[in-house]
Amino acid sequence: MTLAEALRTLRERWWILLAACALAAAAAYGYVKLLPWGVEPRWRSSVLIQATGRLDYGNFLALEKELRPLAEQVRQLGIMREVNTNLHTDVPPEVMLDHTRAEPVQDSGQIRLDIEDSDPHRAEQISLEIANVYTREHNANEAGKLREERVILSTLDRQNQATLIWPQTPTLVGAAALLGVVVAGLVVLGLAFLDESIRSPADVQRYLELPLLAIIPRHRVASRPLARGSGRRVELPAEANAPTPVGRL
Repeated sequence: MTLAEALRTLRERWWILLAACALAAAAAYGYVKLLPWGVEPRWRSSVLIQATGRLDYGNFLALEKELRPLAEQVRQLGIMREVNTNLHTDVPPEVMLDHTRAEPVQDSGQIRLDIEDSDPHRAEQISLEIANVYTREHNANEAGKLREERVILSTLDRQNQATLIWPQTPTLVGAAALLGVVVAGLVVLGLAFLDESIRSPADVQRYLELPLLAIIPRHRVASRPLARGSGRRVELPAEANAPTPVGRL
């Protein structure tokens, strides 16, 4: 099957592709919207923690190495328990810890704290409270060190509005529609490739390699009156339902 034949096959069966696209998109939309108990939304709230102090005196290339241990210290069950006590949430500390991510931001001296939760308002509260609890505990531990050795953390006053990360309805619907078109197109092309029936004069030469002598044209059912002035008509059967190519052996 050539590229031109494949394109012609898809163009002739465009309605199959359109139906598959619509069905796949509708199924994806229904999965996201009509089954809320099967798709739990995930919201993410982010807070930035700024590190200042000893890091200003060193080489800026070592910043990420210095910040990574500090970022790892954020994920502690003790911090999660204190946050849960302060906010009176119904989220277990272990689950809160699993939904917490802390990574150093390269070339900025900052730590990015990400919290995921099914409730956007609760995600915002938890992310800000974790940052405040951690910076307060860390700075208290740094108070006994020399000024040149201190690393002071502070929560940046930035917006931490939660954003929906799952499900992404437009992305899922678009991907499902595209997948439906691709699958339907492959099925159509596969059936056309396996179909060896002769439908046109070109198929005679392609499959039989015989010269074409004639084509029997399609005849419609004709009717004529039995007698002059009679209102009755008789139906004559058609000689053929479709053009039939005739080849010479």
